[in-house]
Amino acid sequence: MKFKLLLIAFLIHFTVFGQTITLTLNNVPKNISCNETWTEQNIDMRLVETTSDDCTTGSCYFGFWEQSLALWPSRLTIDLSSLNNIQIVEIDVDDYCGPDCTRAFLLNETMMNVDSVKNGPTGPQTLTLENTFQDLLTELAISSCEGSINEVRIFQSTSSIDNEAFRGKNLIRTIDNLGREVNQTTNQILFNIYDDGSVQKKFIVE
Repeated sequence: MKFKLLLIAFLIHFTVFGQTITLTLNNVPKNISCNETWTEQNIDMRLVETTSDDCTTGSCYFGFWEQSLALWPSRLTIDLSSLNNIQIVEIDVDDYCGPDCTRAFLLNETMMNVDSVKNGPTGPQTLTLENTFQDLLTELAISSCEGSINEVRIFQSTSSIDNEAFRGKNLIRTIDNLGREVNQTTNQILFNIYDDGSVQKKFIVE
């Protein structure tokens, strides 16, 4: 029991080292057209036609409200291919067309849905997507028939941060996800525990 509590404490400390990318969508060019790309924080985005996964198909109509991007309907695609170790994505939206009308999808490198979510009642809310199995993600898609996107937050795990953060620290031991002490092995998730209480998550592919 003591070891489990200790491991939980380590993992809580571990999440402190994570980083968050916040996309405000405040820099969308007012003269942007469908399928044109713009960039925020070195991340490419496009407005494209809705698909069969959305509330309707084949539409790309959008506009701008105060501090938000309105979809009437349209689909916003955000390129995630340059980001590693994405854990959670949160999207602040306002929905005006009822339950299941505003939707979001996380897509992996094979363009398969890793997670998807639909809105609840009409009004402001946060849609949350999880990358449970740590897939390599390539795209976030958000669509609506009548709604707006206020902000997108992308949470990355510790292992996405440069290893500089762990240089100069003394490694105490390495454990697997069951808490067993192991040597450095390949093709499994490992945790390096350092003398200051920090933990580095590693996955070495053979």
